[in-house]
Amino acid sequence: MTGSWKDTIVPASGNYLMPPSDLVARAHAHNLQVHPYTYRNENQFLHFNFFQDPYNEYDFWINTVGVDGLFTDFTGTLHRYQELTSPHRKDETANSLLVKISQMISAYEGL
Repeated sequence: MTGSWKDTIVPASGNYLMPPSDLVARAHAHNLQVHPYTYRNENQFLHFNFFQDPYNEYDFWINTVGVDGLFTDFTGTLHRYQELTSPHRKDETANSLLVKISQMISAYEGL
């Protein structure tokens, strides 16, 4: 795994991002994961490309640049982004999970 500062992977000029380097592709070619740092919610740390929206930044890095993970000081924001963007099967909702647990307990009690 490599943990590189995000601006070494995608340089910035005048608080706008420039074209990405080939670091992610080179790391992946050697079966290494790339987890850049540090992602923050404050406007002064968000490049203008993202319109002060950390979700836009996460989306860019994960889906455009292709990094494998992110280091952030705001884990709640990243977790919420994951909840909003990760596909969930309908039967894996919290309610259906509770129903399954209840059924397992009932079956066990019936033994």
